[in-house]
Amino acid sequence: VLLPSLGETLDFSYSFPNNSRVLVRIFDISGRFITSLVDEYYSNSGIVKRDEGSSAWDGRDQLGQIVSPGTYIMHMEVMNPVTGETQTDAAPIVVGVKN
Repeated sequence: VLLPSLGETLDFSYSFPNNSRVLVRIFDISGRFITSLVDEYYSNSGIVKRDEGSSAWDGRDQLGQIVSPGTYIMHMEVMNPVTGETQTDAAPIVVGVKN
């Protein structure tokens, strides 16, 4: 459970092949867009770790407001713009609040 009101962040990492556009976005459980964490093009394959010092998710929406407690979806899309080949993955995130 992520508690953004306490300053917690969600660390994550991802890997990708050569010539990839990587998109990592957060949606609420009904599919509404919350924020975009990554929109990068990489010419060489690799692994990126996002942690507190490098763009981890802080539980805020695109306007900088802390999101309501609930379940969110982190959605990753990796696309090769030359071939059009696309791979996707998703994972649930639970955001809570300290009473």
